[in-house]
Amino acid sequence: MITIDDVARKAGVSIATVSRVLNNLENVSEKTKMKVWKAIEELNYKPKILASALARHKKKFKVGICESDRLIKMEKENISPEFYSVILTFLEKIGEEYGIEFCKTKLLTPIECDGYILVGGDTTKETVKYYKDIKKPFLLLDHYIPGEKVNCIVTNGYDGAYYATNYLIKKGFRRIFHIHGPLNSYGFKGRFEGYTTAMHQANLLPKYYEYDDVKDNMEDVIEFMIKKDGIPEAIFASNDITAMRVIRELKKRNFKIPEDVSIIGFDDILSAKEFEPPLTTLKVFKDEMGSLTAKRMYELLIGHDTHPVMISLFTKFIKRKSSI
Repeated sequence: MITIDDVARKAGVSIATVSRVLNNLENVSEKTKMKVWKAIEELNYKPKILASALARHKKKFKVGICESDRLIKMEKENISPEFYSVILTFLEKIGEEYGIEFCKTKLLTPIECDGYILVGGDTTKETVKYYKDIKKPFLLLDHYIPGEKVNCIVTNGYDGAYYATNYLIKKGFRRIFHIHGPLNSYGFKGRFEGYTTAMHQANLLPKYYEYDDVKDNMEDVIEFMIKKDGIPEAIFASNDITAMRVIRELKKRNFKIPEDVSIIGFDDILSAKEFEPPLTTLKVFKDEMGSLTAKRMYELLIGHDTHPVMISLFTKFIKRKSSI
C-alpha cells in the first residue's frame, strides 16, 4: 500500500511538505507542489482528503475542460504552456478528490459532460449563450465578460498592474511603456487599465503597443516602438512570455537589462526565476486558481450555492533582477 511516506521520498521532500501540498496550504513553492503532485501521480497515491464531502455525494462527475482553437494551437506549438498547465494540474488533482473526472474538449464543439470549464480569454457572449442553452453547470477560468452574470475565477490584473506601474514611478521613471496582448482578454484588459490609471494619476503619458504571441511579432513591435516613441526607461509587459520576448529583442539591440531598460512581467511562470536576468513580475497564484475552480465546479454540480460569483485573486509583487 502506497503511503504519504512513499510520496515524500519520491518527491525528495518532507512528509509535512506533502501534507501542506495536499491541503493547499501556504509556504510551498509551485515548483515543489508540482514535484509532489508528479510523485502522487506516478505512485498512484490516493490521499484521503475531503472524505466527508465525498461520503455525502458519492456520484462521479465528468467535466469538460474547454479550450479554444487558439489555445490548442499554442499548446501544440509549445508557445505558452506554463501558465495554464500549472492551473490545470491543480484543478485536476483537487477535482479528483471530489470525484470529478476531467477531459479536454473544444470550446465551440464540446463533448457531452456534466459540467464545463471554459478556459482563457477567447470566450465570447455568444459562447456563453451557447453554454447557457446546454443547461449544464459551467464557469469561466481566467476570464470575465461584463454583463454576463456567470461564475468565473480570475486574477485581479488591474491591482497588480497598478502596483507594478507605481513601483516604477516611485523609482523615478517617467517613460514607462506597456506592451500587451489582445484586449478582448479580461486579464490583459485589466492590466492595461491598471497601468493607464497609475500613469494618469502621476500625470504621465501612457504608451501602448500590442503584441501577438501566436504570430510572435515582437521584433516588429520593438522596431515600431523605438521609431515612434524612442527608448523607454521601463516596460511593463502583460505577461511573462511577453516580457521575455521584449528582453530578447532589446538584447539583440545591445540594450542592458535593467541598466538601460527595466522590465516587469506578469504571472510568475515557472521559468521566470531561471530566465536571464531573472524576471521581476506579479505572481499569479495559479495553484489556488486551479483549486478554487475545482471546488466551485463541485458546488455547482451538487447544486450548492448556485448564484453566480466572481472569485478574484490578488497578485504578489516579486522583485528580481530585470528591473531596478
